Amino acid sequence: MCTRDHALTDIQSTNLGEMEREWLHLLRLHCISFEHNRADGLDRAIDHAEARYGADDGPAIASRIAVLIRAMRAERRGGFGYLSPFCPNCRRNVTDDECQLLTLMQAGYRGIPHEIEEAAAGVARRAEAPVLTAAAARFGKAVAAALCPGRAPPPVRATLH
Repeated sequence: MCTRDHALTDIQSTNLGEMEREWLHLLRLHCISFEHNRADGLDRAIDHAEARYGADDGPAIASRIAVLIRAMRAERRGGFGYLSPFCPNCRRNVTDDECQLLTLMQAGYRGIPHEIEEAAAGVARRAEAPVLTAAAARFGKAVAAALCPGRAPPPVRATLH
């Protein structure tokens, strides 16, 4: 949440577009649920995603972000610094950890397998992160289906095994 324990970057100095800022907000809402073991953040994330992406695609995107966070928690070495989705000061910043996860989400959206694998390994802080790779690829497919219905998403080659 509002912390000085993690390196912060002014969000205006990043290359995050509107789409990535939406993902960041959803990510932060989910992190609250995981940190406090409550469904409030999940409910808010689904509500926000429905408002942004519609009733058909919004819940799918929100759930893919939850799966992505679960995969990260399973494979990441070390903690994860995130900021509050509600604090006006936090909204002006992004942590290095959040940036790293957003890079993985961007790779998933682009759907290029080696980029996804490399970004997942960076987030996990290990040589390979197959669960995180698969979760990012599936997130990318869900977003691509919502934003570009005519675009055929690339096949997901990563598996959970």
